[in-house]
Amino acid sequence: MEKNKTKKDRIPASAGMALSLRRHAEDSAAHLASLMVEAEKAVVGILHGEHRQRKSGSGERFWQFREYHPGDRPQDIDWRQSGKTDRVFIRQKEWQTNQSAFFWCSRAKGMDFRSDDNLPTKADAAKIITLALGLLMTHSGEEIGMLGSTRKGRSEAALQAIAENLMDETIPGEALPGDKAPRHSALFLAGDFLSPPGDIQPVFKNLSAQSDSGFVIQILDPAEIELPYDGRVVFEEPSHDKQRELVNNVSSIRAEYRHRVAAHIAAVKKTCLDCEWHHVLHPTNRDIKNTLLEIWTTLSLHTQRAGTLPR
Repeated sequence: MEKNKTKKDRIPASAGMALSLRRHAEDSAAHLASLMVEAEKAVVGILHGEHRQRKSGSGERFWQFREYHPGDRPQDIDWRQSGKTDRVFIRQKEWQTNQSAFFWCSRAKGMDFRSDDNLPTKADAAKIITLALGLLMTHSGEEIGMLGSTRKGRSEAALQAIAENLMDETIPGEALPGDKAPRHSALFLAGDFLSPPGDIQPVFKNLSAQSDSGFVIQILDPAEIELPYDGRVVFEEPSHDKQRELVNNVSSIRAEYRHRVAAHIAAVKKTCLDCEWHHVLHPTNRDIKNTLLEIWTTLSLHTQRAGTLPR
């Protein structure tokens, strides 16, 4: 009887599991590569604009000497100043900052939503924006890392660590960031922030007290903003219990729904303003390049005025 078994039957369970894990890893790697390509596309125009501005008297004004740290660009070393002591110094430009930037992306189940196959999920949009900001900051010599992680730096390795963190499905899902932030840091938080304002306010207030500045990117699907459906629609919670609610005539609640969503977005924005943070709304049908440019322009304006990331 043993000789009649198929080849498939003779594959050990452990080998089948390993094969499944390998395929999953390959799929994740391909997805990460795709997200990274999108992030690189988003930053091309901004980096090109920076290069065009780098002429005498614009964007390259000397700001201060700072001791060299691992990860700093060798071309920034000032050998004349370094030759005066036994230490190595770099010339920090006015457009550079002396803060560390930490990123956070919501892992809430609802972030996987998209109303149209032609749109990215909210989660993918958050990851692309985060990776794009990381690319821009490493290009400017900033120290970057993920909020809650001990890994940070100014090199390509730091950016890769962020990418791996974003794709790590073993990290528990969370709708809001944790309660710890490094001192003298700039925070960049990306999520839909659909939690009740009463839950959001204490989290943002606590983080703002520990950090120097913050930028909240609120990412929503256009259907979540407009409720474009008609007729009978069944709405389902993204949580594990998948609670459902049937609305017989969606158009009858559309005006009230839009009013509530607008009020919620306004409440999140007000919380950011109270924390002296910045807020940007990113509908997933908006070109990520435009949102990224809005964020980077805000950062650049404040950096040139104060030499630090905006508060």
